[in-house]
Amino acid sequence: MADLNRPAAVTSEARALYIGSGAFIVLGAAAFLLVGREPVPLSGRGSAGEIAALGTAVLGAVAVVAGSLQHRPAVAPQVRRDGRIRNAIDIAALALAHACTFLVGWLALFALFQQAFIGAVLYPVAAAILIGTTGAISAYIAYLTALSMTAYRLAALLAVFLVTGILTSMLTAQDPLWWQEHLSALGASSDISGVAFNVTLIVAGVVITTLAGYSTSTLRATADTKPALHRVWWLEGDIVLLGVFLAGVGLFPVDKRFWIHTLFASGMAIVFGMLVARIRKLVPSISATFGLLGWVFLAVIAAAAVLWFPVGYYNLTAVELIAASLIFSWLIVLIRNLAAVDADQYDAALYDTEQQDAVLYDAEQEGVERYDAEQQDADRYDAEQQEADRYEAAQQDTALYDAYRQDADLYGGEQNGPAPKDTSLYDAYRQHADQQDADLLARPRPQPGDSTDPSAATATDKKADKTASEP
Repeated sequence: MADLNRPAAVTSEARALYIGSGAFIVLGAAAFLLVGREPVPLSGRGSAGEIAALGTAVLGAVAVVAGSLQHRPAVAPQVRRDGRIRNAIDIAALALAHACTFLVGWLALFALFQQAFIGAVLYPVAAAILIGTTGAISAYIAYLTALSMTAYRLAALLAVFLVTGILTSMLTAQDPLWWQEHLSALGASSDISGVAFNVTLIVAGVVITTLAGYSTSTLRATADTKPALHRVWWLEGDIVLLGVFLAGVGLFPVDKRFWIHTLFASGMAIVFGMLVARIRKLVPSISATFGLLGWVFLAVIAAAAVLWFPVGYYNLTAVELIAASLIFSWLIVLIRNLAAVDADQYDAALYDTEQQDAVLYDAEQEGVERYDAEQQDADRYDAEQQEADRYEAAQQDTALYDAYRQDADLYGGEQNGPAPKDTSLYDAYRQHADQQDADLLARPRPQPGDSTDPSAATATDKKADKTASEP
C-alpha cells in the first residue's frame, strides 16, 4: 500500500522504478524465449536490436498511457479542460510518438553498435539481459515523460523524434548516393530506411496536431472576445494543417504518388509562409524577435531555392534539407513561445486570483473590525443604559423619600425619619390619643373635701389613665 504522506515526486519515481523493473522482466523473458539457444547479431533481421526495438515500442506506449492517465497538468484557474475525446486522441498520439521514437532509436543505436563491433554476436543470456535493459530504460523514461508532459517537453520530443528518424533512415539507406536525387528518395524504398523515413513523417505529423492543442489551450480558454477566439482557431488550424501535410508526405511516397506527395509538400511550405506572415496578428503577445526570426528563415529558404534554380549551386536535396530544418526549427520555437505566453497568462491569472483573495481577506478583516467596534459600542450603550436605569431608580427613591417626608410632616413633624408605607398603626395611635383626650374632658372635676391629699388624687388619676391606656 502506497504511503499517502510521501511526496508526489518521490512516489512518481518509485512507480517509474516499478514499471521499469516490470518491463525488464517481461521483455527479458520474451527475448530469452525468442532468441533460443543460438547467438544472435546486434543488428539486422532477427537480431537483438530488432527484438529490442519492437519490445520497447510496445512497452513504451503502455508506459505512456499509464503516465498520461495519472497526469494532472497545472493550468490557470480559468482554463477549461478539453473533452475526453480530445484527451484520448492526445494520449494516443503521445503513445505512438514514444513507440516510434523507441523503435527507430534502438534500431539506429544497435546498427551503430554492429558497425562498432563488426562480427560480434550475443549469446542467449547476454541478449536477454541487454534487451531487458532497453525495455527498462524505455518504460522508465516514457512513464516519467508522460507524467509531466507539457508543450515544452512535447516540442523537445518532436525534435528528438525527427532527428532520430531521419538519421536512422539515412544510416540504413541501401543506396549510398540517395542524396544526389532529393530527400524524398529516402522514402521511395521498401526497406527499413524507407519505412523509417515515412513512419517518422507520419508520426511527426500526428505529434504536431497534438502540439496544436497543447500550445493553444490557455489562449483558447482565456480568449474573452470573439475576435480573440477566432485568432486562436486560425492559429490552431494552421498548426494542424502543417501536421496533416507532413503526415501526407509520408503516407504518399514520391515514387508511388508523385503529384499527391508534391501537393502535400508544397502545401506545408505555403502554410508555413502564412503563419510567418500572420503570427504577430494571431498572437499579439508573442515577441517581435520571434516574428523577425520567421522572416529571416523565409529569406534563407528563398535564397537556397534560388541557388538551386536557376543558379544550380545547390541540388534539390540541399534545398529540401535547409527548408525542412528551418521550418521544423521555427515550428518548435513557435511551440515554445506559445508555451511561454501560456505560462505568462497562467502567472497573471494566478496573481489576479491571489489579489482577489487578498481583497476578500481585507474585506473580511474590515468586517471583523467593524463588528468588534459595533460590539464595543453596544457594550458601552448597555453600560450607559444600566447607569441611566440606576439613576432613574435613585431618582424614584429620592422622590419616594421626599413623599414619605411630606407624609411624616403631615402626620406629625416630630418624627425624624420617613413615614412608614403602612400608616394604619399611626392612625390607630392617633385615634387612641384622641379617645384619651375625650375621656379626660368627660371626667367630673374633683370637689373640695373628697380627698385631703390632692397629690394622692392626682396619683390615682394617673394610675387610672395608665391602666386605661394599656391595651
